[in-house]
Amino acid sequence: AVIMFLYFIKDLNERFKKKLPIPIPGEIIVVIVSTGISYGMVMSENYGVEVVGKIPTGLLPPKIPDFSVFPSLFPDAFTIAVVGFSIAISLAKIFALKHGYSVDGNQELIALGLCNFMSSFFHTFAVTASMSRSLVQESTGGHTEIAGLLASLLVLLVVVAIGFVFQPLPTTVLAAIIMVNLLGMFKQMKDIPALWRTSKIELAIWLVSFFASVLLGLDYGLVVAMSFAILTVIYRTQCPKNALLGQIPDTGLYFDVDEYEEAEECSGIKIFQSNTSMYFANSDLYVSALKAKTGIDPAKLLLGVTHEVVAGAKKQMDHVYTNGQMTENHTESESEDDFFLQRLTPIHTIILDFTPVNFIDSVGAKTIKSILVRPFICLCCAGTLLSDLRTLKFFFEPVTPDLIFPTIHDAVLHCKHSRDVPICPDVQ
Repeated sequence: AVIMFLYFIKDLNERFKKKLPIPIPGEIIVVIVSTGISYGMVMSENYGVEVVGKIPTGLLPPKIPDFSVFPSLFPDAFTIAVVGFSIAISLAKIFALKHGYSVDGNQELIALGLCNFMSSFFHTFAVTASMSRSLVQESTGGHTEIAGLLASLLVLLVVVAIGFVFQPLPTTVLAAIIMVNLLGMFKQMKDIPALWRTSKIELAIWLVSFFASVLLGLDYGLVVAMSFAILTVIYRTQCPKNALLGQIPDTGLYFDVDEYEEAEECSGIKIFQSNTSMYFANSDLYVSALKAKTGIDPAKLLLGVTHEVVAGAKKQMDHVYTNGQMTENHTESESEDDFFLQRLTPIHTIILDFTPVNFIDSVGAKTIKSILVRPFICLCCAGTLLSDLRTLKFFFEPVTPDLIFPTIHDAVLHCKHSRDVPICPDVQ
């Protein structure tokens, strides 16, 4: 009956929220009525109904914590701190998304730290957000700090003075209030079909979080969910989307040639993009993807294939016989290296697009530096990544800042002006 009444009141508040000056406080009505009925009928003694029972009044005097137990409590304290912050920030983000405001995680962490620091002198439980109380307050129309302040003052009043009034309150009524206010959380089950269609990885995180919390409890469930979410991030960095980019004619825009029919590869240039950050765990995968997409091994571009082919070609092509006379096979204006390099591969430049890269560590920087073969490979990256490269001492011979460009179009224009042959017919 209590659940049906509360659900009816919530539906009524939702339907007429624009006409009602304040929401109908269904929870307060239920608490007052059920407490009065339980007290009048002495339900705990006559019918064996479980009630709240004796509520201690007053606060303990402040006392300095016993630091001798700190070593034995540290592992549990650390776990409680992580779980408590996870609960608080998760609830904050849920309500922020629902009501359209932002949440500062650092501010929340500082607030929880100060609350727990002050409460440690009064021997209280660890402070964090309460899912049930937060949902009750939000569902009754409390959206500002004033609502939290009033709720805190009411709790303080109960603890200090009037706790005995609520001793006859049946615990089943409290359970009904919590269940009704959790209905909004259970509605998130409707997100499963949408997640299946849009992102199966996020669906896996949702399912792991749900079943871990149900089977292992909220504390261990959150730890499992956080660990699994971190593993999915690592998985995504190991399986990035790699693409060769082409130019949209008459523009400076470059897109994946496999997805955009109008995108055309520049003659003699391969533009490679991988939407992942570069760090120790995936730097080798980046080089492998570069080889697979472009068909060129940067490490062998000069030192390996070039030298071997040039050495063999020189023996056969330095001189040819015409009418019994030996003549040169190329003009005097061409150098031997330029002559033979032009015949090795039609690709003379590889541009690495680093604009999607968020960060790079020292291992990733060394990997990129090892494949930067002047003048065959150049980079384009954002200013933040360029700052990281300077911090990692990336720019030393033979790698210099003139190989870095702010955009792909700038890199293509550089290649065009540094070559005698046209690179892209529509580059302007």
